[in-house]
Amino acid sequence: MHKPFSLAALNLALVILSLLIFALVLSLFLSFGLDAVQDSWHAKEEASLNSYIVTQLLEAPQPVSPETASSLFSSLPYAPTYLYVSDSLGQLLYSYHKAERGAGRGRGLQYGLVENLQWREVRSSSDELLYRYAVHLPTFAEIEGNASLLAAAKRILIWALLIAMAVSTLLAFLFLKPLKKQSRLLAQALDRMAGGERTVSVDGKHIVEFDVIANAARTLQDTLKSEESLRRQWAEDIAHDLRTPVAVLSGQLEALQDNVLPFNQERLSLLQQETVRLGSLINSLALLTKLESPDLVVHGSDIHLEPFLRMLVQRFEADAAKRGMQIVIPEGDALLQADHQLFTRAMENLLSNAIKYGLENSLIQIRYTTDENQRAESLAIENEGIIEPAFLPRLFDRLSRGEAGRRSDGSGLGLSIVKAIAQAHHWSIDVESNEKTCFTFRFT
Repeated sequence: MHKPFSLAALNLALVILSLLIFALVLSLFLSFGLDAVQDSWHAKEEASLNSYIVTQLLEAPQPVSPETASSLFSSLPYAPTYLYVSDSLGQLLYSYHKAERGAGRGRGLQYGLVENLQWREVRSSSDELLYRYAVHLPTFAEIEGNASLLAAAKRILIWALLIAMAVSTLLAFLFLKPLKKQSRLLAQALDRMAGGERTVSVDGKHIVEFDVIANAARTLQDTLKSEESLRRQWAEDIAHDLRTPVAVLSGQLEALQDNVLPFNQERLSLLQQETVRLGSLINSLALLTKLESPDLVVHGSDIHLEPFLRMLVQRFEADAAKRGMQIVIPEGDALLQADHQLFTRAMENLLSNAIKYGLENSLIQIRYTTDENQRAESLAIENEGIIEPAFLPRLFDRLSRGEAGRRSDGSGLGLSIVKAIAQAHHWSIDVESNEKTCFTFRFT
């Protein structure tokens, strides 16, 4: 397992690395760039000096004597390290070496240094050899003053880079110190949340990235607080709803065991009803848990709504007739892409509620809208009768029931299951309850 890096240390290392790369690039640029500039400058000066020497020799009265040569080269455009001029026979006419000027001392070099020089020829227009000369022009760096200047510039550059690195490191450290502190505070806040604390204060300190993390942490904390509250409430409601049929079964069985109550068909039927109620509640809880699982897979297929609704109405006609109700479905077919089993359960729950809580001797209407391709866009179930306004915001909550629901059998999970099925299909469902109550699925 790799050891994690500190954010401050990593940023500080990046600053130092950037400065080192900058120093390397600058050094290479100055080294090769200055060398190229110096070479170009030296080549131009050397060409100009050679042209000057040749022009002076060709334009002077011929033949050039040592005295004439001294006059010709007494003033040169550039100061060479040395300059030697001889005639075609090798007789030295002029010599210059540093501060030494003239023909006298130069003649003593005829049999020494002069023989080892690189000589250039000066020829006439008829290609006759007239003179030879040897010259050396010092480079920029070979000049004593310039060499000192370059050395001083290099020292200044090195010191400037060292100072820049030190100042940058210090500034980076001072800048990263509060960032490190803030990141540590955020990490501590998240650790406290992970430990179960739900009143943690999280501040981003006006830094965009930290603000994003802080906002996400606050949202996470609020979500966890809400989910924990819902979970506690749900656990309490489940315990209450399970306790009732279990208590009834336990009491009835104890009374039968003690011969307090007679064992007859009526008693057996009551026990059966409580068992069915308990089983229904457990099955509903299992289905809701499955629907809210992130691993849920919805198996979609095309459902023809007209035959689907006709079969659904046939199953509920008897229950509706007991309350003097009639179920009306539209004419004309429509296609819906949905999981057949889950959509059937949702429609059963809604239709069962409409029959159970709607007004007697009334109509239950099912309507749907389609697009130009006869694909269903929405589906509504409307019944007469209203839901109390105070209960509407909690209508889809788990185990929630209004006044009418408390007076009837039911788990209080039916509408929660309907909403979970809609969300699993990425649909929406809403309810309106004014003079009538209408539940509407929106498929797009």
